[in-house]
Amino acid sequence: MYSIYLNYVNTITEATIINSSFKSNHNYMGILEHVSKSQGHDYCQLVNELTQSSFPEITLEHIKEFIAINDKFGNPEKHNLQLSNTTNINCSPSSLRYIYHSLLVLDYYRKVKQPTCMVEVGCGYGGLFLAINYFANILNIQINHYYFIDLPEICSLIKNYLSLHRDKINISYSVHSAYNYGYEIDINDLFLISNYCFTEIEKEHRDKYIELLFPKTTHGFIIWQTIVGLPITETYILNKKVLKVTEETPQTANQIFKNYFVYY
Repeated sequence: MYSIYLNYVNTITEATIINSSFKSNHNYMGILEHVSKSQGHDYCQLVNELTQSSFPEITLEHIKEFIAINDKFGNPEKHNLQLSNTTNINCSPSSLRYIYHSLLVLDYYRKVKQPTCMVEVGCGYGGLFLAINYFANILNIQINHYYFIDLPEICSLIKNYLSLHRDKINISYSVHSAYNYGYEIDINDLFLISNYCFTEIEKEHRDKYIELLFPKTTHGFIIWQTIVGLPITETYILNKKVLKVTEETPQTANQIFKNYFVYY
């Protein structure tokens, strides 16, 4: 399945993104953009709860504006979702997930304070970064630089997708091949993000990240998948002090092999 996904991603260029439906193409949705309508409703509720408790600066209009930005290109599958008691929206549930995850990241990032840059391992088309960029600006949270790490084919898609949003991006960024494992990133106070990726890749690659990238990070947020044979009891492999572990909300895995939010 992943080779089919990569082959398809290779066909996506900046020009085709504008008019294509890559986000709703079955070859792409096998890996990304497959958040269900039901999960979309859950993310609406979670975003509302988190903004009310931690981010009063963020309004429904802000949420709707970001969704419009991220749904503009790629023709994602959309559903009618209840954004609040009085507001419905037709959007991609994946955009709502990016909002929720970005707010979890920013809430933790502003509390730990020490990091000045972020690095993401496994980045899709850059949707999480777009959300972090958008909401960090509203919240006056400074991020000096954002490093993307992914396979070369995905790096090309990220560059092409983000180039179409250049007028909306305030954070400087750079895109790096996964085959270097962050070796060339010369920063020692990174905040790491890896959602549905770090625990999914083969052990030999995971070990290289632990050797070359993780020592440069001071804190991080990982969505940890246990279905791939890496139990949540094995967070010690990070060689980091894990500060908090909670079950993923909404739970997108099954009840036997759950996903978790890991904060270190």
